[in-house]
Amino acid sequence: FMKILGSDYDGTLNWGGVTPAKLAAIEKWQKAGNKFGIVSGRGNDFGKELLRQYPTLKFDFFAGCNGGYIMSANGSILYEARCADVSVLDLAADLFAWGCPYIHVNGAQYVCAVEKLENGPAYVEESKICLIEKIPTYHYFNQVSVQLESVEQSAAMVQKIQEKYGKWLNPLQNGMCIDIVPVGVDKAQGMYRVMEFFGGKYEDVITVGDNVNDIDMIREFRSYAMRNGVAKVKDLAFGIVNDVIEIFEKEC
Repeated sequence: FMKILGSDYDGTLNWGGVTPAKLAAIEKWQKAGNKFGIVSGRGNDFGKELLRQYPTLKFDFFAGCNGGYIMSANGSILYEARCADVSVLDLAADLFAWGCPYIHVNGAQYVCAVEKLENGPAYVEESKICLIEKIPTYHYFNQVSVQLESVEQSAAMVQKIQEKYGKWLNPLQNGMCIDIVPVGVDKAQGMYRVMEFFGGKYEDVITVGDNVNDIDMIREFRSYAMRNGVAKVKDLAFGIVNDVIEIFEKEC
């Protein structure tokens, strides 16, 4: 029978680096007839970026935007959740008014919008940074992400987003970051769609994560939590591991 393992990336698969030992464990898992993929809050293009960064990393699926954008191993889009009910400009204006220094918009194209160009984060290419008034026209978006200065500020921002946009948007906190996706999108729903695509069974789906935006899939499936993770995740998990390699060894 086939098992499907969905792993968060930051703080989970990437905890300690994507090492040769992890890549070898993934390969062994797949050779045994199982499927492996990444379920991340990162945006649409991150799956392809990972393949460029780690040419020997072979995942069977990439579920970005917290499960709202699912890509197969060959790069084809299996699922895409689009929000067309909220204007990016209106949402951006509110987020900046509420204290966000910049926002990441994932849609037909990616941009990082700022009020002042000097506020753009250093890790974003200069060509992808734009002033708020120059945000391209978006007929939809998959995810809008922001980062605050503390977990407490992030939690307060989540509440503001829910109060104004809760009918259409689901703000998912991940430490100091918030990923804003369409209502109905979360990592658990993403894994259900992956399961259906591969013809898997519910009892054979396994997930692993470390932070608050992983809670939906940790609660829904037989799951592991990283020891470095937050207490809320560890309290819900089937098991606690120091490294994802332990899961491949236990479950293979």
